[in-house]
Amino acid sequence: MVPAKILLINDEPNILRTLRRNLTSRGYAVSIAFDGEETENMVAHTAFDLYILNLDFNTLQVDGLAICRRLREVSLAPIIILSAVGSEKMKIDALDLGADDYLVMPFSMGEFLARVRSALRRWVAYNNKKPEAANIIASDDLLIDSDARRVTVDGEEIHLTPTEYDLLFYLAKNEGKVIAHRELLQSVWGPEYGDEREYLRVFISQLRRKIEQNSLHPEHILTEPGVGYRFT
Repeated sequence: MVPAKILLINDEPNILRTLRRNLTSRGYAVSIAFDGEETENMVAHTAFDLYILNLDFNTLQVDGLAICRRLREVSLAPIIILSAVGSEKMKIDALDLGADDYLVMPFSMGEFLARVRSALRRWVAYNNKKPEAANIIASDDLLIDSDARRVTVDGEEIHLTPTEYDLLFYLAKNEGKVIAHRELLQSVWGPEYGDEREYLRVFISQLRRKIEQNSLHPEHILTEPGVGYRFT
């Protein structure tokens, strides 16, 4: 079995050494980039399965969020953000730029590794493109082909990240049912999740911009205040 390829991005040697040791001891193939330029060079030559980006660079000239944005422009692979800053605004900014997960330091190694496993499970599922029982879900102008993991609106293909697709598909296959926040988080991100409602706000907003005719007045993904979301 080919080991998953992970790129660690930061310039703090102690953190890099600890994360690399724990990841390699579990069979992952780990590479390191110290800044945005090294990241771009490595991504251009290697198809990584996961990016782990620590936003807290020692060098002020390095913009971690800019690296996150660039990674999402060139790759669909999951991005886990690490930072000592745990404000909701910072989390939302990172998620808006394409991150799939945000882990506040300090954290336990067990939690970190669980997040890594969860991200890689989603990536493997995306690449395997396993069909569901219902191959096509149609709702007015929206068509979801689960065999190809392909989404079209009015016949035009919409490009979604693996996490965006999984979230949309879970809602769509439960059409008409109100899905609670916790159920959505655990079904899409993994059983380790449940309280990260800001993830849902950001990803639902991204989906609405991509699939709705008017994202401010959605017709497909409806909010059930205080409870969750419903697909129609």
